[in-house]
Amino acid sequence: MIALMTLASPASSFAVAGAESFSVGYTKAHDIAPSTFTVKKGEKVHIEINPSDTATGCMSEIMIPGLWDKPQPLVKGKKIVMEFTPQKTGAYKITCAMGVQRGVINVQ
Repeated sequence: MIALMTLASPASSFAVAGAESFSVGYTKAHDIAPSTFTVKKGEKVHIEINPSDTATGCMSEIMIPGLWDKPQPLVKGKKIVMEFTPQKTGAYKITCAMGVQRGVINVQ
């Protein structure tokens, strides 16, 4: 199933059995793109983040409090895979480990 993604520049979607799947890019100049997603409560979500640069400072890690609470370092060429099943509706911020917002996942 392909989920709705909202951002000016589209990202590629791909199939993972039984999951809404997204491929996300990261660069120092543009951070993560896309940065806003809409998914469904109770349905598995698979996100792959593909850094083209290594992040530094406060924004060197990425997490989604309430959905993916394990900060992951953004390292050039090292793919990050996050899989989770949202149990509650709401807007979940995509942040660095210190909580600075860089995007949002809307769970409906």
